[in-house]
Amino acid sequence: MRPKPNLFHLVILTSFAYTTEFGQTYSSNKNVEAVPIASTEGIKLKIMSYQGTPHSGDVASNIALIQQTVIGAKHLGCDVVVFPELFITGYNIDRHVIALAETIDGPMISQIKRIAMGAGIAIVIGFPESDNEKIYNSAVVINSNGDLVGHHRKVFLFGDKEKSLFTPGDTFTTFNLNGYCCGMSICYDIEFPEPIRILANKGAHIVFNPTANMEPYHEVPKTLARARALENGVCIVYANLSGVEDGLKYTGLSAIIGPDGLDIARAGRSSAVIVADVSEILLMNKHNPTSTQSHDLAQVQFS
Repeated sequence: MRPKPNLFHLVILTSFAYTTEFGQTYSSNKNVEAVPIASTEGIKLKIMSYQGTPHSGDVASNIALIQQTVIGAKHLGCDVVVFPELFITGYNIDRHVIALAETIDGPMISQIKRIAMGAGIAIVIGFPESDNEKIYNSAVVINSNGDLVGHHRKVFLFGDKEKSLFTPGDTFTTFNLNGYCCGMSICYDIEFPEPIRILANKGAHIVFNPTANMEPYHEVPKTLARARALENGVCIVYANLSGVEDGLKYTGLSAIIGPDGLDIARAGRSSAVIVADVSEILLMNKHNPTSTQSHDLAQVQFS
């Protein structure tokens, strides 16, 4: 049984206004240095996951909300704040994404860097990225010094609308954040088993998953996210939107899930933040590494 003391607390802040079947090939970053969990012993990692409704297409208002949330996180002693998919611009913005998309060194991410550095807190957040006349559904990780340490482009685009707006990414990479080896996926990426296994095989202990999961897909945060954590022995930080954005209703149910597949913290359907210090459970889990017998598949003939 998991010990209960001081693993998490829940805070509601209402004032916070291989080749796949799709023919995609994942690249493997051979130069990534996995950080052993033993090296993090004694290092606190208190994570806040924000859940709410963005101001659709209003970057300035969303940046103000991000800053307000980060200030609140600082007062709670958090080390990382995770925001949902495309939160800087809003998710349900259709063709407006073309005008709102920016390069990774553009004004939007520059503002996020300043907020992170000013508060001394890392920020994980999604935004529409433009690069070489292509637009990606991306997320970045900015550390407490204001440095870009993680970057992911959504690989599995959901539905015809996303596929018409974005170019898919093609890789899953790990990065070091506060001494922990981490990875990222975005929303629909987590519904496939391969991405999180790739990250786990590269040494990830925590996977941040900014998402915009909408009705009626309640089983994604309730079942699939937990399964990915359990089958790979990683913490999953599932940061979802809530409320209604231009007619699109989100499920909420953001969660911080332990490597045993159990919720450490879970939000409901309305605006909230959840907070958890994952360092203790990750330290416990280092003695139970993920077991794999994938080599046995070589002996099996599939018809």
